[in-house]
Amino acid sequence: MKKLLPAALALSALLTACPRTTPPIVEPPADIPLVRTLDFTGFDGKVTLRTGGSKKLSLDAEPEYIAVSADGKTAYVTLQESNGVATVDIAGGVISAVTSLGLKDHSLPGNGLDASDRDGAGGKGAINIQNWPVKGAYMPDSIASISVGGKTYLLTANEGDGRDYKGFADEVRVKDLKLDPTAFPNAADLQKDAALGRLTVSSVDADTDGDGDADVLVAFGARSMTVWDSDMKRVADTGDLFGQKTAQISPTTFNSNGSADTFDTRSDNKGAEPEGVTTGVLGGKTFAFVGMERASGVAVLDVSNPAAPAWVDYAHFQPDPAAAPDSAAAGDLGPEGLLFIPAADSSGAQPLLVVSNEVSGSVTLYGVATDGKLTLKGRYQFPNAYSLSAAEISAYDKASKKLFVVNGQSKGLSVLDISMPSAPRLAGQIDLSKYGAGANSVAVHNGVVAVAVEAAVKTDPGKVALLNTDGSERAPAITVGALPDMLTFTPDGQFIVVANEGEPNDDYTIDPAGSVSIINVGKALNP
Repeated sequence: MKKLLPAALALSALLTACPRTTPPIVEPPADIPLVRTLDFTGFDGKVTLRTGGSKKLSLDAEPEYIAVSADGKTAYVTLQESNGVATVDIAGGVISAVTSLGLKDHSLPGNGLDASDRDGAGGKGAINIQNWPVKGAYMPDSIASISVGGKTYLLTANEGDGRDYKGFADEVRVKDLKLDPTAFPNAADLQKDAALGRLTVSSVDADTDGDGDADVLVAFGARSMTVWDSDMKRVADTGDLFGQKTAQISPTTFNSNGSADTFDTRSDNKGAEPEGVTTGVLGGKTFAFVGMERASGVAVLDVSNPAAPAWVDYAHFQPDPAAAPDSAAAGDLGPEGLLFIPAADSSGAQPLLVVSNEVSGSVTLYGVATDGKLTLKGRYQFPNAYSLSAAEISAYDKASKKLFVVNGQSKGLSVLDISMPSAPRLAGQIDLSKYGAGANSVAVHNGVVAVAVEAAVKTDPGKVALLNTDGSERAPAITVGALPDMLTFTPDGQFIVVANEGEPNDDYTIDPAGSVSIINVGKALNP
């Protein structure tokens, strides 16, 4: 295991800095088992979603991210590669619905996209947002829940993600397809590099009538944030707003990997890639914060009227857009996890937005004004961390004012003290090697730190480690499904919901079922 810290800042330092405390006892709900792991076999052949090499929903669903309703009764789990969402009755322990999210039409006004990285002079890139005969599969990564007017709405960050394994891949460029002459009478023009030729689309979804040619072009991701109601019916979509705004605000890094030298290189493949989304309520208004994985900025939207999301602000810490990506001047690259901390829980009596940036290996704190606008407060840069996933997902313990950060470089958790938001400092590191190969997600509730840890062989069942805030074990780890990804507590802390992605191995000879685990916290802490 790689060490990010000098010996003085290892786990022993963490134990000194964080006195051990015992979390409050949570009474287990009666007659509910310690853990229930739910699969999708009951939906095989009954729900039409995108599938992979197995051609079975139960194996290809790949649960990714979770939002829980304000009343704690329902979880909504994104099935990213399958372009769907599962609705889970938490207390009942059942998947009550699986919904296909359908397709976005990029030929409609307001739904344009820049589809090529070679549409400028001399075959180079250019900003060129326009309508095309292309559909977009939403394929959300992150999902968040809000309550407006007594109704639950879901917000999705529509990143898009294809399946790319040695044994199965579903990505292809438009120029490598045979286009149906009826659907695309101008196929020769569309397949030029400056048009749609270089756009990455789905090979699985292209041939709808089985005659060997492409009848529809389905791109990965919708390059937007979408609002859905609790039945997963679309309420609103931001269309091409993210593309238009980033083109205006940061044109030198438009559809890039966050730096000027990669300008427009992502136009042919998912654009700015909205990946993370979280929400906060300020001054009676509800705001959404959306992280752009490739553009590396954070957009703020007012979603107080769910049917009409309104642009508020955009922030990207970047001292020098022309700097080398692995230099300090490049700033934040690759926001992965976003976390809103209300004023009542933060230091300094101001709400904070925490952004964990996996490519730059930095954690950045923004102050959030009552109008939703962001002001840089503080930042911690992990050393020698470029492109090593040193800062992925963060969770906050309001009692100790500490962030627990999933660190893919060390395979454990790094702990940051943010009691002074202007000067976050490293407080220690937690070794998770006894539980598996590395952490994928972390959540904190009332002093209990829950960590999703994948197995040494990713197709084997993973574990959820239950720790105290000092890094010591609070209770024995719980076995869940294969490749546990995101996990979260219900608002009352009674349950932990875990999305077990269940990815296949590279040659597709082993393909574990995707699943959702529900852990009874009371029984876990008080066996």
